[in-house]
Amino acid sequence: MNSPYKSMWIMVAFDLPTLTKQQRKIANNFRKNLISSGFTKLQLSIYTYYCQSKEKAISISENLKFKVPDNGHITIFFITDKQFGMIKNYYGKSKVELEQPTLFDCLE
Repeated sequence: MNSPYKSMWIMVAFDLPTLTKQQRKIANNFRKNLISSGFTKLQLSIYTYYCQSKEKAISISENLKFKVPDNGHITIFFITDKQFGMIKNYYGKSKVELEQPTLFDCLE
């Protein structure tokens, strides 16, 4: 098993215009593309992907830059598995349960 300090999570956060029907379609297609590429939804505009190495994480991030829609903006964070495991989720009184992705979810 890889070290939790060498395996990485990619976290993609994005802002895409959604004022028109066409822009919403493009934004939804971008989300679907992330999911079909193996990303897991963490929040509406935040998706994660587990990588066993920094090199794999960089390779995946390089491919994403070619998929950014016009007028869109994405930010890619690189987080070690150890750091990702320290993420805390807090909810208000009316919470909506979202499962936090785990390493085992991503290996299926």
